[in-house]
Amino acid sequence: MQGNIKLATRKSPLALRQANLVKNNLLDNNIFSNVEIVAMSTSGDNVDQETFKKNGGKGLFLKELENALIRGEADIAVHSMKDVPAKLDENFLITSIMKREDPRDVFISNSHKSIAQISSGTIGSSSPRRQAMIKHFVGNIDVIELRGNINTRLKKLQDSKIDGIVLAKAGLQRMEMGNLITEELNIDTFVPSPGQGVLCVECLNKNKKIIQKIKKLVHKNTEICARAERIFAAELDGDCLSPIGAYAEVKENIISITGFVASLDGTRYIKNKIEGKKEDYINLSSKLSKIFLKMGSRGMLKC
Repeated sequence: MQGNIKLATRKSPLALRQANLVKNNLLDNNIFSNVEIVAMSTSGDNVDQETFKKNGGKGLFLKELENALIRGEADIAVHSMKDVPAKLDENFLITSIMKREDPRDVFISNSHKSIAQISSGTIGSSSPRRQAMIKHFVGNIDVIELRGNINTRLKKLQDSKIDGIVLAKAGLQRMEMGNLITEELNIDTFVPSPGQGVLCVECLNKNKKIIQKIKKLVHKNTEICARAERIFAAELDGDCLSPIGAYAEVKENIISITGFVASLDGTRYIKNKIEGKKEDYINLSSKLSKIFLKMGSRGMLKC
């Protein structure tokens, strides 16, 4: 075991659960002898949806944690990879990507056994990607903004007249709430957000000693898949909370990368897939993004 480390995280129950998963991995693998969790609120936790969109979107979940790294108040920060912008500031590095949890979206309802059963009604979701998919695939459905942590969203389901909500399965599993799932949505239809189900560790680019130690947590196939998905999103300029999905999977030495783009209202929709050797994932992701650009994805992604 080697020394102490401070780990920054958001204060939400899910973020704290995820931080403890990373902490336990660091201790179990004898990477550090002591891990102190530094919990803090972020801008993304305290703004409404409109302000969230106007002031940096996903990056608002990282800002305070990254400032803590710069000030030396923490050595590393833990994030859900899907909350990390496709393009990072050059001062920071995603140094470790851990084994992926189930990346699927799920439907939770008190009145319907599946999302397809809803012929008319209301579904809650905070994600433009999920909103566009619901509108495109489910049909005559009203979709409302539904932000907040898992417990907040579940309470809104109980207290309001909405017919159901769509969430990431990974968060529910980590919170030991999998029993609440009504339906696991088909991953070929509801293509996940890039990096969904993946935990990552961020640190300062200059902190080479930390980088070398934390790399011991890397799950190689998950890292390849997550980076492939992020390259696809980045090359589409997908950092404005637009409806972009990407899911990569490795089987033996072959990687398949599925991409998805839609208009916010779900009326326009592009989906495509590419396969090749996993070591060629960078070129494959770039090739897939070029296919989407030729098909008109840029016009669909304007905020």
